[in-house]
Amino acid sequence: MSTALKFLLADDHGLFRDSVAVWLKQLDQGLHIDFAGTQQEVESALKANHYNLLILDLGMPGMKGAYSVRGFCQQLRSTPLIVVSADENPIVIRSCIEAGASGYVTKSSDGESILLAVKQVLAGAEYIPLCARTNKNDAHFDFNEKQTKMLCLLAEGLSNKEIAEKMFLTEGTVKQYVSRLLRILDVDNRMQAGLKARELLGITQSGTGNS
Repeated sequence: MSTALKFLLADDHGLFRDSVAVWLKQLDQGLHIDFAGTQQEVESALKANHYNLLILDLGMPGMKGAYSVRGFCQQLRSTPLIVVSADENPIVIRSCIEAGASGYVTKSSDGESILLAVKQVLAGAEYIPLCARTNKNDAHFDFNEKQTKMLCLLAEGLSNKEIAEKMFLTEGTVKQYVSRLLRILDVDNRMQAGLKARELLGITQSGTGNS
C-alpha cells in the first residue's frame, strides 16, 4: 500500500486504540495514523486534515450512535468510515451501514479481522459482520434523516417543545412525528420509544459507556 495513506483512528480507550494501530501498521510501516478520543476531536481533525479512512468508535464521548455516523459520513463524502464497537446487535450494525458506514467491526474481533475490514473498505467494498448478514429475524427499520434525528432526541429524553426548538419545527409537527414513530416502533409511550431508539441507534446510556 502507498505510504501516502493517512488514517484517523478515533477511540477513547487508549489500550485498544494502540493495539489497533499496531495491527494497522502491518498494512504499511509508512502509514500515518492520527488519534482522537471524543466526537469533538474527530470533528476538529476532519476540518484540519484529509484522511483516506476514518475508524470510529461508536461509544466515544459525544457520540450519538448511528446518528453521529450519518453526520460524519455526510461530512466525509467519498472518504470511507469503519465503525468499531463492543455492540454486536445486528440491528445496530445495520443501522450504521444504512447511515453510510462502509464497515463495522466488533471489538471481540481479532486483529486479522480488522485488517480484512480495512482492506475490503479501501478496495471499495463493504465489510459487514456475519451476524448482521445472516440474522434475518430482527426487526428492521428504515428511517430518513429527520426521523433519525428525532429518535436521537427522544433517546435523550427531550420533550416535544425541546425537540421543536432543536429541529426548528412547531410543537404540533413534532407531535405528529412522534406519534408516527411510536406506531413504527410498536411502543406505547415516549419512554419506551426512547429506550427503543437507544437500542436501534446503538446509543449508550451515559454517552460514555460501552463502546
